[in-house]
Amino acid sequence: MDDPREGERLERKVNAHEFVAKYLKKHVEHLPHANILEAGCGPGVFLEVLGTNYADNTIAGIDISAERIDQANKRLSSLDNARAIVADIYTLPFPDNHFDFIYCRFLYEYLHQPIVATKELYRVCKPGAKILIQDLDSQFTFYPELSPELQHVLTTLKQRTGFDPDIGRKLFSIGKSAGFSFVNIETEMYHKVFGKIDDHNYELWNWKLDTAFRYINGIVGGNAEKLQMEILESLQNESSVMFSTMFTIIFQKL
Repeated sequence: MDDPREGERLERKVNAHEFVAKYLKKHVEHLPHANILEAGCGPGVFLEVLGTNYADNTIAGIDISAERIDQANKRLSSLDNARAIVADIYTLPFPDNHFDFIYCRFLYEYLHQPIVATKELYRVCKPGAKILIQDLDSQFTFYPELSPELQHVLTTLKQRTGFDPDIGRKLFSIGKSAGFSFVNIETEMYHKVFGKIDDHNYELWNWKLDTAFRYINGIVGGNAEKLQMEILESLQNESSVMFSTMFTIIFQKL
């Protein structure tokens, strides 16, 4: 979704320094002169932190969106060791056995062929190197439950675009099917709204839904505004609950 606001929303929804410190540091801090890849780098916020903090490593990012890559390279313009390129994850422009560490965050939920993509990541991963895949499960889980009409929209969206709100539980099988060996998995709550959502996250959800429903308007048959309002009203309901689970899984290429 190449909406001009999407890059800004992605930047505002995550603290890049905290993400690197919590999830990536332990994997990259002992890798001297390493090649590191982010698959689905978006506007490059993680690339910038890694490139700044690990100057001896070479950091590459790929994304299918030319607009996101342009934003990323503007952000990385002062760094000599980090770059971003437009590339398709199914046909990566890198040689076999190239990267010492690969990571991707919230990419798999959008992939039509996640096993094919993971096999391509396996190809460019060095023997002994690790890959971190992080994504969500049970997205759009609300109580009171969303209307059957909106549930139908989510099912249709999955069938037509590949968007999978329950990809988290499938990552283990996907990685194993692609040839990786399992190392570790952690789960934690990601969305956790009990009662009315705070103003900052309400604004981010409003942006997300507006962008998404513009994109899928043909699927929902002109009811995009009605369905968007249903979710926003639920997020503002003092008695509602909304949650999802985040899976962070580590594989290794033996």
